[in-house]
Amino acid sequence: MKRINSFIAATMAILLMTLAGCKKNEIESEPADGLPFVGKRMVLSSFIMDPAVDFDGDGKVDPDLMVFLPDCEKDNVMIFEKGGRLSGDNGAKRCDDDSPGQGNTGSWTYDEQTKMLRIVDGVDNTDISELKVIEASSKTLKAQVEVEEDGFVIKAIMTWKAL
Repeated sequence: MKRINSFIAATMAILLMTLAGCKKNEIESEPADGLPFVGKRMVLSSFIMDPAVDFDGDGKVDPDLMVFLPDCEKDNVMIFEKGGRLSGDNGAKRCDDDSPGQGNTGSWTYDEQTKMLRIVDGVDNTDISELKVIEASSKTLKAQVEVEEDGFVIKAIMTWKAL
């Protein structure tokens, strides 16, 4: 169970660093610009683990990990721009190391056939997140990451809502 908690902590950290507020980046790619969430200001609204685990060790399972995110991360905005750029801002609430309106840089692509959304961090291009899109509309983007650890499959299902 300790390895699972380590995985969850690592998943949250990686996703937050990659997907939290972003600034414009000049990386060119071939995204599907016609997707309904392109150009929308999206904020993370839920972070569900399936199966739910006891993340904080209090004896109760924690299905939605949003409660563990600091308030300064909960209002971060990301925008999937046309042309494959990922932009956004850190929101009104600032973490200690946040600068106004800036976060990680990045780029994105989407494979229509596999429904895979691929996000590449602009600072470290080896930091790649691949998410399976479950639902995509102009109001909601829902995607999951699935990882097998020691024969145990864990899914992280994230939902972003348009502002």
